[in-house]
Amino acid sequence: MLLYSCSGGQNFSQFPGFEEYFEIYPPSDQLPTASEMALLAEYKPKIYKSNDQTGPVDFYKDYISHGILFIDGKKLSDSVTSALLNEHRDNPDARFTYTGNYKSPGTAVVYGRVDRDLVAHNGRNHHFTFLTYNLVFPVSGILQGLGKLQALGLGISGNLNDWHQLDHYVGVTIALLENKPVAMTLQQHNYHTTYLLETDTKHVSIDIAIRSNELYPHTKGETRHPGVSFLSTDNIEFVVTGKNKPMMAGYDITKGEAEILYELVFLPQTDAFYQFKGSLGKSRLLPGRSGPPGADYATLPGLMPRAVRLVTGYRGDNPQQEIDLFSHLFDRENFAVRKKAISPYQDRFFEQLDK
Repeated sequence: MLLYSCSGGQNFSQFPGFEEYFEIYPPSDQLPTASEMALLAEYKPKIYKSNDQTGPVDFYKDYISHGILFIDGKKLSDSVTSALLNEHRDNPDARFTYTGNYKSPGTAVVYGRVDRDLVAHNGRNHHFTFLTYNLVFPVSGILQGLGKLQALGLGISGNLNDWHQLDHYVGVTIALLENKPVAMTLQQHNYHTTYLLETDTKHVSIDIAIRSNELYPHTKGETRHPGVSFLSTDNIEFVVTGKNKPMMAGYDITKGEAEILYELVFLPQTDAFYQFKGSLGKSRLLPGRSGPPGADYATLPGLMPRAVRLVTGYRGDNPQQEIDLFSHLFDRENFAVRKKAISPYQDRFFEQLDK
């Protein structure tokens, strides 16, 4: 949610570039087709959590139904429904505040959607189908593996378990190339990480990090994953290798003890869940602690195309190469992505894919 503060305080949905992106990739106002639903069901991931960890919930039943909708700062309703939320979907000044108990268990739901893209590379057209699965949590916390001084400092600023309301960016995207799964991309904090899949992979398995809700490949037992808020040339080595940990970094901790039995739910891509332009969580003074817009606004406009997230999220084990690639990709001064810098990522991804 630091994306909000880096956008100059405006709602992130109003950040320059989103309007152009949705003109090129217009969201569908229809539910997935029967064949798309079958495809999402066929490849739906296995999801694990720790035994004492709260799982994902139903966005409308468990979250939106427990809160208040404000329009232009004035209370509109404390009985918010899907219809009411969608009525005010396009108002960037609409704000929802959750008033429920985030510790209460809800209905285990995962939201599935299908996107497609064509990538031309080295004279070949690659037809990708992207299967995305979003999880919803009433709140998001700070990563669990912090040093004592970090935890103390952040604890003064807010609740480490309830850093901001609503976490629906939690997601895994499975990339099918010519109808075969080749990679998965996981949302982790304000960046994405892509993992190549074995050729015989049928189901991916992922773990939910304690407190932060970030997703990582499933492992048995407790695992510590290097994590940062934003990728930079100063912290990529830590993310890739776990070495040279910066002061403002830590570890996500997973314990893949219990598999979550969830219902796969489908919404039109134009639904407020994806496209709400206001705030879907309580406004708080500290930057990065206010609620997010819809789930479509999960990254910078320049990284929004699924194929771009796929290739730029893949990282090898050479820190210097990652530093060089990222230094050309990200224009920190303008908080933007340089389009020309995506090509080397694409070259590297397809080179690895062909091995």
